[in-house]
Amino acid sequence: MNTPPVSAGSWQRILATLLLAVLLEQWPWMGWALAMRPDFVLLAVLFWTLHQPQRIGFGTAFVLGLLADFQDGVVLGQHAMAYLFGVYMMQYLRLRLLQFDPLRQAAQLFPIFLAVQLMVMLIGWLAVNPPSGLGILLPVLSTTVLWYLVAGVLRLWYGKHSQDAA
Repeated sequence: MNTPPVSAGSWQRILATLLLAVLLEQWPWMGWALAMRPDFVLLAVLFWTLHQPQRIGFGTAFVLGLLADFQDGVVLGQHAMAYLFGVYMMQYLRLRLLQFDPLRQAAQLFPIFLAVQLMVMLIGWLAVNPPSGLGILLPVLSTTVLWYLVAGVLRLWYGKHSQDAA
C-alpha cells in the first residue's frame, strides 16, 4: 500500500486552521451575526477529516468539542458528542464527497451539519432546558455557505485534481 510522504508543513497548516477556528468562535459576535455565526470549529474539523483522515479523527473532534463546550458555557460533552457524529459521517461519506465539486459537496454536507446541530440542540434540551426557538438551526445555513466558499477557493488555489492533497 502506497502512503504519501508526511511533511511537517501539513501539521502546521492543520494546527493553524484549528487555532483560527477556535479564535473565530471567540470573536465578539452580536445580534444577527451571532445567530448566523457558522460553527467554525466543526467546519475545520470536518474539513481536515475529509482531506487528512489519518491525522484528524475522533480524538481531535472530541477534544475540540469539549473546548467548544467550554467556550459556549454549555453542558460538558454537548458539542463533543455531536462533533463525533459529524466526524463519523464524514469518514463514512469521504470517498463520495471527494468526487464532488464544491457546490455538490456543500449540498451533501448540509444534512450532516443539520444533524450535528440537531444533536447539539437535543443534548442541551435533555440536559438543561428546551431551547427558546429554532434559532439554533440558523448556523447550519451559514456553515454550509462557508464550506462552499472555502472548498471553492481551495479548488481554485490548488487546482481541480488536487482535492485530497489539501
